[in-house]
Amino acid sequence: MNAQEARARIQDIPDPCSLATGVPLGIGEMGLIQSLDCTEGRVTVRLHITSPMCMMAAYFMREIEQRLTGQEGVASVHVEFDQDLQWTPGDIHPDARARLAAKRITMLGGRLMPRDEARTRDA
Repeated sequence: MNAQEARARIQDIPDPCSLATGVPLGIGEMGLIQSLDCTEGRVTVRLHITSPMCMMAAYFMREIEQRLTGQEGVASVHVEFDQDLQWTPGDIHPDARARLAAKRITMLGGRLMPRDEARTRDA
């Protein structure tokens, strides 16, 4: 399995925070996949978390492991989390941000959506 195939298998894992808004987004659309590396059967996925209080790390880890473990060419799966909280709402895919704006959602993961983008979308 290569990195592109692995990303395709995990990108639609639902983000519970977006589910709560009524605009379900996958971790790919949310911009939570920081990096993905496939080397000699070892898959390493590094994820952003949206807030220091994120309770979903174990859920993300379990879902990623379930979707990748046992796939051809995958010997092991390792999930790491960005503890520096580098994720911002600006990391959300533009189409997903537009869907959030259509529902008038201005905050996600405890962070405000960028104002200039919100004005453009609402116009």
